[in-house]
Amino acid sequence: MQPKISSFSETDRTKLARNIAVGRDLCLVLTARKTGKPDAGLLDEAFQTWAALPAAGRASHEDLANGLGALFGEIIKNDFGFNWQTITDQYGSEPALIDENTGSVVFPINAVWKRLEPEIDSRAFFGPMYDSIAGHLNKIKTGESGI
Repeated sequence: MQPKISSFSETDRTKLARNIAVGRDLCLVLTARKTGKPDAGLLDEAFQTWAALPAAGRASHEDLANGLGALFGEIIKNDFGFNWQTITDQYGSEPALIDENTGSVVFPINAVWKRLEPEIDSRAFFGPMYDSIAGHLNKIKTGESGI
């Protein structure tokens, strides 16, 4: 099946807003920073603090992946101009961010899930992923992409 890209529905937007709120709440609970604009470093701190907690005392994998993933997606959207879309293929549907100018695609919620299953990988990844996206877009912008 060829992947299908579709605009976010009202239901998708509502779910995204709820997940962003969960992500903000997790950052408030898990980090020392209580004010300011969220960034990749804050998300790494929240994720690593969560991973260090005993399993019984931490938020669910679902809340963590959806919350921090949606919040990371909003950072990408706001900083780089990507748009939320739904991509559907033979495996299901997934929220993604797409840069209409370059065709670049990012799956921020899935990126968090991949650090949780089959086992938790507590290394920082939001910062490196953000930097990778910025570098990729800069290479395309300056014509160094090799494409």
